[in-house]
Amino acid sequence: MAISSFHTHVIGAERPVGRHLSRVLAEQNLIHRGVSIASTERPMLQSSARPVYVITPALNDVSDIDAAKFWIERAREEGALILLISTLHRYRGNVGSVNEGMEADNDSELSEAFAELESMVAENPQHIILRVGQVLTLDGTDFASHILSHIRSEPLLALDMQKEFEPTPVDDIAVVILAILRQVNLADELWGTYHFSGVEAVSSYTFAEALLSEARQFEDLTAVDLTTQEGSMMPGIWSPVAEHIALFHTFGIKNKPWRQGLARLVRDYYHDPVAEQA
Repeated sequence: MAISSFHTHVIGAERPVGRHLSRVLAEQNLIHRGVSIASTERPMLQSSARPVYVITPALNDVSDIDAAKFWIERAREEGALILLISTLHRYRGNVGSVNEGMEADNDSELSEAFAELESMVAENPQHIILRVGQVLTLDGTDFASHILSHIRSEPLLALDMQKEFEPTPVDDIAVVILAILRQVNLADELWGTYHFSGVEAVSSYTFAEALLSEARQFEDLTAVDLTTQEGSMMPGIWSPVAEHIALFHTFGIKNKPWRQGLARLVRDYYHDPVAEQA
């Protein structure tokens, strides 16, 4: 079944992943409707195609968990396909392939909440769970935004240089979701759980260097002084490095270089009048 045989409900269209996915679907002239994750209104589309619910909650806090549960139940009642965007924050240490045992971070409220969502989704016969890495959005809530905010008030910034993560541009996540939707009902063995992150694991210090290299094209950052210190600034909600073999072997989707995505997002950030005033 091709993507034209579905109509897509983007649940959480106001969240970063949902916002970018809605844009990609519109650019491809694909039938879809964006719905606020807090809404309880039954989404309607003028289509006889089978519904697919792409549920995109906030990934850095538990604010959308109850709403996501509501939409999972709604999708199951309608016999819809479910694609849940989850987070690799669920696990500590480096994460192997999805077929291997992984150590859950049971001490984290956020980890437990997403584990519960994943369990609910897995009860649906036709489902995809896409766990994503350290999401890069530059929307004011992510690690990159926190770095820029800090250096504007205090140009000296110490960052951790030991613990590595994989920056994952939010627009790349949207493109991967679209690629999955184009194939998702072609064979029964496609259902399951997959990981997606940007290519190249880096420390917080190395990431900050790359971010400032891009930002300096648009903003005077000559006073900024980055230093390294173990245990210093790093993402508050941290996602580990993961393998992505299953996503490639099943869907043929390759991981994308995050540095290219960083350049795109920084350019958009400085060209956005709202961002420039922030």
